[in-house]
Amino acid sequence: MVMSPEASNAVMAVAFFGAIAITARSIASVWIKRLDFRRQDTPTGELGDRLGRIESAVDAISIEVERISEAQRFSARFQAEAGGGRLPTPDRASQGRVITPH
Repeated sequence: MVMSPEASNAVMAVAFFGAIAITARSIASVWIKRLDFRRQDTPTGELGDRLGRIESAVDAISIEVERISEAQRFSARFQAEAGGGRLPTPDRASQGRVITPH
């Protein structure tokens, strides 16, 4: 059985527009999911409170780290001034070969 050219053109048109409709629906579905995800992404209520507590804890930790680094700088400067400025370096020739771990 042979199809007429009009019938084959109609079948191709239906297949073409069907594929376009399926593609458009898939794109719309992904776009809608993305918009819903953005709406859920904003912190509200308990999650916002929790993020606030985490932020304040990180700020407190950063202040303590800054204090520790200042104390380390002070003690290093104090030791350098008290010890004559430099530590004695070992004599490499008397030690021989040095093996370092890899």
